[in-house]
Amino acid sequence: MSAPPARLVAALIALTALPARAGLPRPDERPSPNRRTPVVAAVEKVRGAVVNVSAEELVRIRVPSRADSMTDLLFGEFFERPRFRRGYQVTSLGSGVIVSPDGYVLTNAHVVERGARFRVGLLDGRELLAKVVGTDPSSDLAVLRLDSKERLPYATLGRSEGLLPGETVIAIGNPFGLSHTVTTGVVSAVHRNFRAGDRTLFDFVQTDASINPGNSGGALLDLEGRLVGVNTAILGDRNAGIGFAIPIDRARRIADDLIAHGEVREGYLGISVDDLPPRDGAAEGTSGGVRVIAVEPGSPAERAGVRRGDVVVSVDGFEPASAEEFRFRARDLAIGGEARLELLRGGARLAVTPKAVELSGDRVMELVARRTGLALGEERAQGRTFVVVRKVTRGSEAAQIGLQAGDLVREVNSSEVSTLAELRQAAARARRSGRLVLLVQRGYAAERIAFDFD
Repeated sequence: MSAPPARLVAALIALTALPARAGLPRPDERPSPNRRTPVVAAVEKVRGAVVNVSAEELVRIRVPSRADSMTDLLFGEFFERPRFRRGYQVTSLGSGVIVSPDGYVLTNAHVVERGARFRVGLLDGRELLAKVVGTDPSSDLAVLRLDSKERLPYATLGRSEGLLPGETVIAIGNPFGLSHTVTTGVVSAVHRNFRAGDRTLFDFVQTDASINPGNSGGALLDLEGRLVGVNTAILGDRNAGIGFAIPIDRARRIADDLIAHGEVREGYLGISVDDLPPRDGAAEGTSGGVRVIAVEPGSPAERAGVRRGDVVVSVDGFEPASAEEFRFRARDLAIGGEARLELLRGGARLAVTPKAVELSGDRVMELVARRTGLALGEERAQGRTFVVVRKVTRGSEAAQIGLQAGDLVREVNSSEVSTLAELRQAAARARRSGRLVLLVQRGYAAERIAFDFD
């Protein structure tokens, strides 16, 4: 075999002498003009306003005994009464969003329904104490106030009216404790009603932006970074692409009342309605609506010309599919706001605009008496005050149930009452659920009794 030519040998030596190239080629470090999308810009604008809400729940903590011997260590608990001390257990509950520079936070009522003290975690790592300004369980909204003298980052409120199915939205929250998680999706539907257990929930924004446990109370944003909803629920046990947010238009009205009054002041029209059977609707020329079964004397509805027997076809442009939905939309009116009602009467369509008024304490007691048949008063015994049944109207629902004068009313919708003033407040809150549930005591026996209350 002949030797390789000298020129080839020199070339091979030169190649092997070159330094080996390490790793991959250098990246292209030029800034991408397309990276800062509208989604990125919206998140950068609002992310700092989304917070984690944790509860400090007051619990009993067992104090371990001091064992001096193995016998004490093994058997001491059988011979020694265990000792406890009070302490706080911290639980991460959900999300919230700061909506003003002075520290008001919107979140869900179910996020703060338990717990003695609350802490809020910010994006920059700070933790601030928060107090509950007010809650409205029927709408699942709550307002917190942060303990801070500094100007805080906050989300600008947008409008939920006008949201379009297919419009891109962004959810920010703390699912499974993963702080400030961002997901995107679209508005799947607006003004959505859905069933949750034995209740129907009305008028939500439905989205397929991923919402999971811990997202409750977090922000739903449009592409301008404006708050358009408060994330509150998912359908079923897992996120199947179906989540729900409270529209910000409704959340704003409720939050304003909670901040100003500590509770939601409900609009009162003075109309009682019942479901319209399908055959009656067809005869009236409508596929939906509810029938007026009573108009309270002197009420806004009576002054506007609403009559018993009218069919309410729409409320502010929405067709109520049931009496329950009508009650929801009527109670959701702001004090002084006008309700645009479209009525059917004898084949003719009428439009009326009763103005919602605040339900006074006296009017609440009148409604309680009219719906239940109970006349209530106060009595003092053994240094305590009780709400007592004075009289039961013959033929009323209470009389049919068997209630009697002398029975005690101990709770209204699970709120303890011992005075008529407390009962009035609890009954006014009960109107948002449409049910008045009284815990009535006779002797040593007590029973909860529910009445329709709209």
